[in-house]
Amino acid sequence: MKALAFPILLLVLVACTEANVGKPQSVGEPYDVTLVATDKRLLKTVSGMMGVTMAGLPQEERLFTVKTAKGKEVNAATMYERTIVVVRRQDGNTRIRYERNPYARDQLLVFIDTPSAEALRADSAKTAKALQRLIDQFETRVAMNHDRQNHNLKLMRTVEKTIGCNITIPSDIRASKTGKDFVWISDNGTRTMRNICIYAVNGIRTSQEEIVSLRDSVMAANIKGEREGMVMRTERRADVMFSRHGKAIVARGLWHMEGDAMGGPFVSVTLPDSARNRTLTAEAFVYAPSTTKARTMKRLEAVLYSLDIE
Repeated sequence: MKALAFPILLLVLVACTEANVGKPQSVGEPYDVTLVATDKRLLKTVSGMMGVTMAGLPQEERLFTVKTAKGKEVNAATMYERTIVVVRRQDGNTRIRYERNPYARDQLLVFIDTPSAEALRADSAKTAKALQRLIDQFETRVAMNHDRQNHNLKLMRTVEKTIGCNITIPSDIRASKTGKDFVWISDNGTRTMRNICIYAVNGIRTSQEEIVSLRDSVMAANIKGEREGMVMRTERRADVMFSRHGKAIVARGLWHMEGDAMGGPFVSVTLPDSARNRTLTAEAFVYAPSTTKARTMKRLEAVLYSLDIE
């Protein structure tokens, strides 16, 4: 079991040491969370921590789906759930510990120990940040492992040949279009259309404004609408948010089709390729006007994190 102390909230998940042979698959969808506690106040406080909305979407959407179960520990009714959070009264400071795959494959078991409901509320900001990140890292790792086992080798070779980089493409995304140092991959979905673009440009361009301007120029040149002048643009009226994932720069925001009503969210991962004096970007964007998008975007974001300089 691994422990998280608040001075090291950003601890990355390590490989599981327990064998998964003979264990059943966990039950539930990504970002489903089951809370277990005997104290209703503890359940309410932790449930509130899971009520955050996901950034970078055109409308407010909650990422986590939470259900509660009364009890002191995991039991037969909860032991195969995907993510289980057990909240317990324990002496000392509020702290988080976790295990991966204790009862099933693709499972996360989290213990939040706290001396009282009042102490948990006082620590709620730190605890929420640690808990949300822990679950997000777990789901990203599960998604990336799934893609490594179920990938589209043909499209991965197309990217390698066209761009000169590696990225794991899920097996259920099959359509593609190539351009100069550009590959567009899509599932051509009707209700929700998932898209991944990988492109390279000369020079190292990693400032925030350069990344957005580069995105606009590359997308305008390669993704066009039905009529002349219809091109994809970054929605500048909404904030583009930036963060880091290792050496990569992550940008997330909204896109729109100029001259049309189409639009939606995007997320991109940019890597400097100093050896070739170029900049690599992998981007995912979704068009799903009548459906929720939070989990779809998170799933595609996990794909982008497999981008690797050849």
